[in-house]
Amino acid sequence: MNVNEVIINIDFKDRPGLGYDIFEICEKNNIDKISMEVIPNDGMFIKLRVDVDRKSKFIKELRDVSGVKDISFRNHMPYESREYKLNTILNAISEGVVAIDDKGKITHINTLACQIFGCSREKALSLKVDELFGKNPPILKTLSSGESFKLIEWKVKINQKHIRILTSSDPILDSRGHIIGAVATIKDFKDVEEIISKIDVKNRLTTFDDIIHQSTKMRRLIEMAKTVARGNSTILLRGESGTGKELFAKAIHMEGSRSNAPFIAINCAALPDALLESELFGYVEGAFTGALKGGKKGLFEQADGGTIFLDEIGEISPSVQVRLLRVLQEGAIRRVGGTTEIPVNVRVIAATHRDLEDMIRKNLFREDLYYRLNVIPINLYPLRELPEDIEPIAQHLLRKISSKMGKKEMRLTKESLNLLKAQEWPGNIRQLENVLERVVNMTDEQEITPQHFYNWTDLKTPKLKVEKQGNGIHIDIAFSREMPSLKEIVAQVEKQVLKHVLKKYNSSRKAGKVLGVSNTTILNKMHAYGLSNSNWDK
Repeated sequence: MNVNEVIINIDFKDRPGLGYDIFEICEKNNIDKISMEVIPNDGMFIKLRVDVDRKSKFIKELRDVSGVKDISFRNHMPYESREYKLNTILNAISEGVVAIDDKGKITHINTLACQIFGCSREKALSLKVDELFGKNPPILKTLSSGESFKLIEWKVKINQKHIRILTSSDPILDSRGHIIGAVATIKDFKDVEEIISKIDVKNRLTTFDDIIHQSTKMRRLIEMAKTVARGNSTILLRGESGTGKELFAKAIHMEGSRSNAPFIAINCAALPDALLESELFGYVEGAFTGALKGGKKGLFEQADGGTIFLDEIGEISPSVQVRLLRVLQEGAIRRVGGTTEIPVNVRVIAATHRDLEDMIRKNLFREDLYYRLNVIPINLYPLRELPEDIEPIAQHLLRKISSKMGKKEMRLTKESLNLLKAQEWPGNIRQLENVLERVVNMTDEQEITPQHFYNWTDLKTPKLKVEKQGNGIHIDIAFSREMPSLKEIVAQVEKQVLKHVLKKYNSSRKAGKVLGVSNTTILNKMHAYGLSNSNWDK
């Protein structure tokens, strides 16, 4: 008997008993059903083992079933296609990925994870996750508790050899919030430098000429930064997230005498303590299992003669604070596991958005390190304090985004610029860039109006705020979707003032006296704005 696997797609009109009739024909023809899937609007898919000689007769009998509209053949079941697409996506990711079910069995693994663990996909899919990662890995803790873990350093023993990885894990939840599995991403420790640090060559670094501005505030700040750039003292850049601290650090480096030497940037918040320490200061051979033969230079040694930029300095642990303090005091580093002092000539530029003074009061940051870092403080302005700079920055970003996406250059209308200037921008320039990129993605029109921002972003309709000190009044007036005319603004302010005064004095005559106009004027304004009260003394 010549048997083939066949996948049929049945287009049908639903009726009671249809599935039973189809299965009855399968039984009558001794057809072995492997799997079945029903997808609304796409029909019924059945994977079968069919005797080649009976295939035509079987298909004919199916076509004759009441409710069956058409039968076609497919190369794959829908779930097989979905699985293929999922595996393609997983294999395109630049990190290893491992997913497990609620029993801890591996259900998915991509090619990079197989390479890291030195196993085949088929072998991995037959294992429980602790057989691959070792005892009590973070992903199992995630499965049991629902807690996510980020950048955990983990050691795995493979063929009598230990490898070090960085792993993050998150729970997989069903629609009711129940944990049904977990997924972990993995990065081989030896490749981690690629994502935690970068060395910028001179022709890629930013200069002060690249910082877009037209406000007096920024001009003065840049002039001050240029002045301090010519020295070698430690600089502490302070400002909210997205205000351009790394941009300033690069420009300071390029303005100074070290511009031909390395500029190395590292985000101190992105790494666990042990890894940050070994990356900053290096390690000697044998310092830990998996250490490279001959040891490794740290970033301070690599930046010798140049500049090191320590972003998010407020996030470093007390132990790293102590080691960093020693570098700033002595101008020398000691590698992890080593005893030798290695002199380094490095200018340090640190940055933070944290309140370091408050952290000192709470014993979270060393006071002596603070004074070593805060030799020259530079406070960067949030975007909301630079309304004059929003227009040139937005136009520059729009040109850059349009070019990157291969679109014709777009422009912002006057109303759109007014809308951008009226926002608070808690995420500063980074948020502005994200908003503009979203709008450019969503439209092909050359002119960007406020409506585009209302449709595709979370920008809010701005308000006009009128304030008076002392015992005066405070008025908020919501704009319409476009900037109102001066006449409309005046009318709204006038209406709010009238309501406030009339409520207080309950008399148009008294209100007129307070506002310095006649009783008739007050009555006419009340009529125009729809303000009335039968109890008022006219």
